[in-house]
Amino acid sequence: MNLWRQNFHDSEEFIQFYFAHKYNNENALVYEENGEVLSALLMLPYPMKWQDTVIQTAYISGACTQEKARNQGFMTKLLQTAFHQMYKRKIALSTLIPAENWLFDYYSKLGYVPVFEYSSEEYIPRQTTFSINKNTRSPQTYDTALTARLFPFFQQKTAEYPCTIIHTPEDYKAIVEETYLSGGRLIYSQIPASGEITGWALAVPSPDKVYLKEILYSTEHEKTTLLETCSKIWPGSSIKYRTPPQTLYQTPYGMARITHASLLLQHIAINHTHLSLTLKLTDPHIPQNTGIYFLSHGKCEKVTTCNSPTDIETDIPTLTQAVLGYRINELPPALNALSETCFPYMNLMLD
Repeated sequence: MNLWRQNFHDSEEFIQFYFAHKYNNENALVYEENGEVLSALLMLPYPMKWQDTVIQTAYISGACTQEKARNQGFMTKLLQTAFHQMYKRKIALSTLIPAENWLFDYYSKLGYVPVFEYSSEEYIPRQTTFSINKNTRSPQTYDTALTARLFPFFQQKTAEYPCTIIHTPEDYKAIVEETYLSGGRLIYSQIPASGEITGWALAVPSPDKVYLKEILYSTEHEKTTLLETCSKIWPGSSIKYRTPPQTLYQTPYGMARITHASLLLQHIAINHTHLSLTLKLTDPHIPQNTGIYFLSHGKCEKVTTCNSPTDIETDIPTLTQAVLGYRINELPPALNALSETCFPYMNLMLD
């Protein structure tokens, strides 16, 4: 916690909240010298929807180093240790969100590749009267019972994303509670007669804008209802929000890297029985991933050496991009068969 205070500009209230809800000794790694913690990170477990299944991922959070100990390789050592822990725990993928743009280059050297993007939109409140024919509400204080009641709608709408980080009920509650901690509000709409939920959003105000952390809705009219309700809570402010990308080359956000190649390739082989591919993979940071993989007739077999020719030689960043379906138009043809084009999405990571 002291190291976090030194590196990040978070309020003490947020730090206490984050460690109460997210910290676990089992998922923490620290680098010490003479009893002093010089560098640390958290490996937070998150399930992820991928190719009609759910895989386990580890999200790197709070990666930081004391100022006097920077540029000495301590964080690199921690991440390499983290990779081996993830492999041992059968965690298929690691994700993270670089705190600053220059960190994209740093993490790329460790096998991460930017695959999570988002689009930005801005809403200017209407000057004319907008008809709201459903109840829209926004409690001023955090309501545990209400938050839980709204979870099925949140779960249903986020499950529509083809490739996305999944938020468990406990994580979802923490996300909503932290929004109130930051001076924000939950906004939701429902059909009065039945109580059916039709819209959900989290909004946090700033001096000149309101930021929606997420907005989920059943119809475009419902979307406008949520946005107009938000504008009435904070009059005179434009509203900025993120949406999942629908086209290529949007704003880079998060990165991923494969931590257990066999698990992912086995699943691909099982679900693509027509696929026949010999793939040579190199991973300098997780030697267990290095090898030659035969994908054929619904099976994946790994060997360390092979005298026969391979169809493709690749590395971890490229394979990560391929299995997640990210910009596969840029990849060699042999890798295009591993996934259809997809727009991986992550959000609400308390970043």
